Amino acid sequence: MFLLAFNCFISSASALNLEYYEIKSTVKEDMTVSSIITLSSNSSVDSFDYKLKYAVYKLEVRSYYAPIECKNRITDTTTISCNFTDFQNYNNTKIEITFDTNEMNKKADNDYDFSHFVPMEMSTKRFFNIVYLPPTSTLVNDVPNESFSPRNGQILSDGKHIMVYWERENVEKGEDLYFSINYKLPSDNIQNVYSTGIMVVIAVIIIASLGIYYVRSTRRQDSVKVLMPLMKGDEKVVIEILNKNGGSVNQKVIVRESDFSKAKVSRIIAGLKERGVVGVESMGRTNKITLKIKRW
Repeated sequence: MFLLAFNCFISSASALNLEYYEIKSTVKEDMTVSSIITLSSNSSVDSFDYKLKYAVYKLEVRSYYAPIECKNRITDTTTISCNFTDFQNYNNTKIEITFDTNEMNKKADNDYDFSHFVPMEMSTKRFFNIVYLPPTSTLVNDVPNESFSPRNGQILSDGKHIMVYWERENVEKGEDLYFSINYKLPSDNIQNVYSTGIMVVIAVIIIASLGIYYVRSTRRQDSVKVLMPLMKGDEKVVIEILNKNGGSVNQKVIVRESDFSKAKVSRIIAGLKERGVVGVESMGRTNKITLKIKRW
């Protein structure tokens, strides 16, 4: 049912030992797909190559640490070749690649197939892949996980989009990953007012029946549930303390309740701040730490 072979990500940056590999894809109603790839490592490299087996546009590459210079070659495939300047002065590497493509989403009869094949050219400790389906779309099958592969994916909803995501730990180099979703859009001959309402109701019933319906709101606990599986052990302790204290607390309280040293708490908070998880406000000789969940 799913077409998997025509979409490939191939990274040749084998020198990177990744801590985190994230792919975030947004499927639009015109069948184009916008993707953001994030690669993070605790080491630095002098060069980086990333290849895609299809053409892309609106391509951008961003480095969060060492300055980067890239050359892109786009034909039927895409090759990204980057060099890091002054990389000797940095101990970490974080790269963000953004692009749009018309080649990840196909129409099959009255349904749509999003498919994505990821050959792993690098090992990574944590892998996260999330796909946002178009507004008003629904999964094809009555049993949701029969509409996507692998079936151990999870479903979220923000009231507008259905999102399917997969998480993995300790993915080895050469361990290819396959992802696909079969979905449908409202028929053109149904009046928009009624079709939108029916599709939303069906989506809510299906997701709620599996106990994984998720509504994005201002309730911090719901966001923490999604965030916590991606955190390291020491980071989880700090986030749990923040969550228990209403999301905002003096840094001294974290040191006291965690039983960590001041230096260790400072390192953990610095890492969480860099990833947009917490905010830090100076208050005299201490800091006020506020939980600020990054949205996916």
